[in-house]
Amino acid sequence: MRATGIVGISEPRKLLTRPGLALTISILFFLTGAAGSFAQKNPKLPNSFRDWLERDVTYIITRDEREQFLQLTTDDARDQFIERFWQVRNPDPGSATNSYREEIYRRIAFANARFGVGSGAEGWRSDRGRTYITLGEPQQKQVYRNSANLYPIEIWFYANVNPSLPRAFYVMFYQREGSGDYRFYSPYTDGPDKLVTGVEAVNSVSAALRVIRTSTGPEVARISLSLLSDEPVDPNGRPSLESDLLLSEIKGLANLPANRADIAQRYSLRENVKSRLLLEGNNLDVVTFPVHDSRGLSRLDYAIRLRHPTHLAVTDEQDGRYRYSAEVCVIVFTADNKPVFTQQKTVTDILSKKDLDRFKEKSFGYLGTLPLPPGAYRLDIQFTDWSAKNAYHTTREVTIPPTPQQGQIVPAILPFTSAEQVGPGLADLTPFALAGVKFTPAFTAAPTLSPGSSLQVMYQIWAQPQNPQTYSGRVLEVEYALGKPAAAGGIVRLKDELPMEQFDLAGNMVNGKKLPLEQQTTGNYVLTLSLNERGNNQRVFATTNFRVLDGGASPEPADILEPGLAEEAETGILDQQRAQCHLALGQTNDARVWFRRSLQLNHANDLARSRLVDAYFSQKDYAAVVSLYKDAGITDSTDSPTILRIAESLRQKGDTSAAIAMLEKVLDARPHENALYLALAQSYWESGNGAKATEVARKAQAVVAQ
Repeated sequence: MRATGIVGISEPRKLLTRPGLALTISILFFLTGAAGSFAQKNPKLPNSFRDWLERDVTYIITRDEREQFLQLTTDDARDQFIERFWQVRNPDPGSATNSYREEIYRRIAFANARFGVGSGAEGWRSDRGRTYITLGEPQQKQVYRNSANLYPIEIWFYANVNPSLPRAFYVMFYQREGSGDYRFYSPYTDGPDKLVTGVEAVNSVSAALRVIRTSTGPEVARISLSLLSDEPVDPNGRPSLESDLLLSEIKGLANLPANRADIAQRYSLRENVKSRLLLEGNNLDVVTFPVHDSRGLSRLDYAIRLRHPTHLAVTDEQDGRYRYSAEVCVIVFTADNKPVFTQQKTVTDILSKKDLDRFKEKSFGYLGTLPLPPGAYRLDIQFTDWSAKNAYHTTREVTIPPTPQQGQIVPAILPFTSAEQVGPGLADLTPFALAGVKFTPAFTAAPTLSPGSSLQVMYQIWAQPQNPQTYSGRVLEVEYALGKPAAAGGIVRLKDELPMEQFDLAGNMVNGKKLPLEQQTTGNYVLTLSLNERGNNQRVFATTNFRVLDGGASPEPADILEPGLAEEAETGILDQQRAQCHLALGQTNDARVWFRRSLQLNHANDLARSRLVDAYFSQKDYAAVVSLYKDAGITDSTDSPTILRIAESLRQKGDTSAAIAMLEKVLDARPHENALYLALAQSYWESGNGAKATEVARKAQAVVAQ
């Protein structure tokens, strides 16, 4: 690996010949290869558990899990740990089979069968085996066994294999010196000339590239300079640090921040649900409603209601008080089923006997909000009653529409039962609050009403932001049509007019309507709302369903508001979640904006930091990386690829001393982080301090000895 991205090839080739540095780099490359990641031998572990730790899961276990496993003292505890390890990774929790575990063992068997020959060791230990076990079968594979003037080469192509890795990339392996195992190819540490046989290309990248192009074509020559499919390469043959960071990320994939956070979240969810009974389908009612806040940002408000008052258990505290305890977990997925983020909240309260009597007459409800930008999502919703050890589960498909460039849109209609004023500072952090009014949504998305009652609905109109004074004299015409589906005649129509000056500066307008149902007999109904500006025939429509039934009014809910929203806004959690949505939707620039806002609010947010540094560095915006570092710094948990990118950016902006200071401090706490030694040694050489570079090389030797 190498810690520079734009220095010419001729200079680093000279550096490699200096005493001490060549040894340093060769040691560090060995450390970051297959042998470097294996756990140190644990003689106290029985063989079966040592094999599991050091072979079966060595590439996929996080360091947190490894430390926990090594602290266990009994075989029973180790067996239970292993069972939990596989269960949290099971794509179908609770299933009798675990396709993830079966796939890992299949990959190990395949690696042993295919990659052990010529390596002098079992195939799972080889670089190809490691990559295959970690990432799976490549989408494409190119093999060059007998190309003229080249050592044997294999090139594997991957796309969309893990959110922590680039969207598309190559992994190249080659037989060094034409024999032995196929090893990782590094554009910097090796360079194109290492792929060429003979002496005509020694220390000459340009000559090596000519040989590679002649023998295999221009694409392989390009890959020898960069493993990232969308990274521009320097025509002069300058190497890419990003390729080496990619290799480091592949080797340490399990411990990258997003993956560690995902596994930790899965453990948390599993521990919380291990003793509850999961009930599917019919016990929850869910109402969702897209909203624009006062800034014009979209969100999704949702209401979760238990269908019967007896569905939430209450425990007797034996002192005249009663307690309920519940948990709501909402996992947001993209439309193609990629996880985006998880929102998990616990709500609990103490009730007096008087409060309990009123509480028993109502059905429990929970009102929450999700910071979703426009796009299509799937929500996995789970409500847990801790007192009864029951959990209710359901899913919903939702779409947040974009604001039209011209005209207006009504994203949805919300039937509601009551409304109350909220303070202007709370409206954006209160579910179902718009324009300073909090609406209590009807019990279900399609409520049941008694004959002769009224249907109350509200809706928000979205338009492009502009000064409301520009709407002076313009009017929106609204028509409400109530009728039974597929029934001829009997449609009741009501009309309204809305002055367009009522739009706020963010382009939003809130309106409501109380629709009497004296003429409606029992049955199912559809309310259709049509909207257009007077003089314009381009109408927009929205619909909602309801039912009229004798004695069939929906139960009254006892709603609890989602806790902690103000704190999450202040600490950047909501901004981070919005950024994660943009990133999952492929909107990188928007994601960067919201990650930056999140990190500004909380400098300890390593997920936001790593995403931002990666985005800026990929565009060679070293100044932005340095600015981010000076503003937010790093933490003890900041991942090594992010630290390496910061160090390189500091050097690129002429502050090598700051890079050295940061790397030395980090290495004090991480004496076995291999790539950091390389970056530090390179920094010392660039600063002209060969003695310190040699000292770092000796420290690397000590790591190998250990």
